[in-house]
Amino acid sequence: MKYIKRIFISIFRWIPFSASITLFDYLQSAFVPSVITYISVNLFDSAEQVLNGNPVRNRLCLFAFLYLIIYLVNDFSSYFRSIVLNAGVYEKGTAYFRIALYEKMAKLPLIAFEDAEMLNKKERAEKAVNDETLSAIFNHTLRFIRSGISVVSVAFVLCSYSILLLPLSLLSVLPYLVARIIRGKEFYYVKRHQAIKTRLLSYLWGLFTTRQSAREMRVMGFDGYITDKWRKTRDEVNEELWNLEKKDAVSLLFCDGFRIIGYAVSLAVILLLVLRKHVSIGVFGAAITAFLSMQGNMRGFLEGLGRLSEELSYAGDYYTFIDMPEEIGGHDPYPGLRSEITLDNVSFKYPNSEDYALKSVNLKIRRNERIAILGENGSGKTTLSKVLLGLYPPASGQVLYDGKDAGSFDKETFHSTVSIVSQDFVKYSLTLRENVGISDVSRLHDSGGIFSALCDAGVKAGIGLDDMMGREFDGSEVSVGEWQKLAIARGLFKESELIVLDEPTSALDPLIESEILTKFINAAKNKTALIISHRVGLCRLVDRVVVMKDGEIVEVGTHEELLKANGEYARLYTAQEKWYRV
Repeated sequence: MKYIKRIFISIFRWIPFSASITLFDYLQSAFVPSVITYISVNLFDSAEQVLNGNPVRNRLCLFAFLYLIIYLVNDFSSYFRSIVLNAGVYEKGTAYFRIALYEKMAKLPLIAFEDAEMLNKKERAEKAVNDETLSAIFNHTLRFIRSGISVVSVAFVLCSYSILLLPLSLLSVLPYLVARIIRGKEFYYVKRHQAIKTRLLSYLWGLFTTRQSAREMRVMGFDGYITDKWRKTRDEVNEELWNLEKKDAVSLLFCDGFRIIGYAVSLAVILLLVLRKHVSIGVFGAAITAFLSMQGNMRGFLEGLGRLSEELSYAGDYYTFIDMPEEIGGHDPYPGLRSEITLDNVSFKYPNSEDYALKSVNLKIRRNERIAILGENGSGKTTLSKVLLGLYPPASGQVLYDGKDAGSFDKETFHSTVSIVSQDFVKYSLTLRENVGISDVSRLHDSGGIFSALCDAGVKAGIGLDDMMGREFDGSEVSVGEWQKLAIARGLFKESELIVLDEPTSALDPLIESEILTKFINAAKNKTALIISHRVGLCRLVDRVVVMKDGEIVEVGTHEELLKANGEYARLYTAQEKWYRV
């Protein structure tokens, strides 16, 4: 019930006109069957009297006219309702639910996206939105209420003529209740447990539709394996649903049998009452109409109850995700770095992991200092940068900016002063201007600043600032290395005091890498800069080198100091030096 309340409040808040019209239409249509039953009694009785020679033709014409008007108004109402529902409630309502879902995603802590169970919750929530389930609950709840009102009102009319018709009608449709509830629950639980398989299907399909993966699969010759894996997973999903569909068909066939038997028995009872002169021919004709209407509405009432039980399970998935804890930020405005950043005994581990990615890390970074964070893959370099920037909260310890916990700062003001260029940078299918200027949209039309950032990143002029990038929209395609330079330019364009480059030059050759990093370090002379890499060549250009291994800082010092120490840094340096000499 709580989910129905939340859905109704949301829909009436977002689309009040469509929601109000739909509600009014359903309520007025709820009383149409009882009105038609009443009119039918008078219509048939008037017809019988006319046939017997009684002068009631005007009365007969009146009720015939009313009967016709009611049906025409009801048909028009159904047509109008379908338009309002489809264009208003379903399309607009679903759009608003989708917006609320995406807004929630933007407010979740980034660490949540490292949790597989959270991703499954997101998949189920997206399914509830994409299948229009939430908007359907609004519609089906109103249909449920309408059917209930119709059943009660028609039952009242029926009972005024013969009390025997009511129990026969009820007994003929009760099996629908059991069938719909049981089948609905089974459908939900199967689809719920299919969330992982559904995500896998989407991922495998994405491999076929993404240019880089499609090319690699084709060249390496394992596209057939991926195709078979996708087909096998799809067949498993379809097989489970098909088995449920068969069960559902059998149960509904069983229920239809009971409904037909109930209808036949009821007709026999009504006919017996007519033959014994207990009711009139008018009541006989009206009772048949009323019985069919009541049976249909009772069926709709019970099916609606079953469908709602299934749909509300999906609504539960949606609101479980919506109600997830959001990222908790501080309220203090970030004043800017004046002295130093301190990592005080910081540890961190990813969700569902037993091993710590960072282990009791201690480090001081001075303002405007340029530091290289060095280490082999998996040493914790990238994780350290994310914790440092407040993207991931430490499991223990503190990240201090001028002695104040980074978690106490307002996220918006804090992140406005930092930037990151990651190894998995995004290739935006936007203009060249937007690809660079999107890091500071308030300066998007600062052409001079954009050109300066492009120059510092080593991007050669070849296309205009307002030309599209990427092939998705018939734009210019450039090499991976040029895309990487654009990502660096994007980071430089933002007027940040702290910038992190996480493997920013992995796609560049050594000569270009040296050139770009030299330019970057010079451009970042008035910034605090962290350069994450597993290459030692850049370490001569920075103020200090931090060496990590297995989630710990094992060495800190200048290039010369660490060579003299003859430790981990010297080992890495010697190994890479031998490689390049060979």
